[in-house]
Amino acid sequence: MIDSSRSAQRTVIQLLRTEEEHASQIYRRMKEVYGEQCLARCTIFRWRRGYEAERVNIKDLPRPGQAHVVTNSATTSAENELIRQNRRITTREIAVELSISKGTVHHVIHKKLGYGKVCAQWVLKHLPENQKTARTGVCLTQQFLY
Repeated sequence: MIDSSRSAQRTVIQLLRTEEEHASQIYRRMKEVYGEQCLARCTIFRWRRGYEAERVNIKDLPRPGQAHVVTNSATTSAENELIRQNRRITTREIAVELSISKGTVHHVIHKKLGYGKVCAQWVLKHLPENQKTARTGVCLTQQFLY
């Protein structure tokens, strides 16, 4: 089985360029070998042109994009406090209040704080056993034993 990863194909482009193959010949040869997995023609042309300009790296260059979710304890505690004050608060309202993105709010609420929405209210996903019993009157695990 042939390695059809992007980096493997870029290595082939780099090798054939050093042998002074034209981009259209490189595309034809790679299409025969890789078939449906072959890089697009314009991509092969672009990478060959890059290798002509002395590019040696076969990996993509870093590009600006969506930032990673960065949270700190102040943000987490502020969100927790807002939820405790108003169990019906929305992620949009929290985002506006704290001037952070809705995605960050969602990440903190669900991953860090462990809340979920039930009947339009934020509740902890994993209640302690005594709270489960107090809420239902019967321990949930005992309920399924009968």
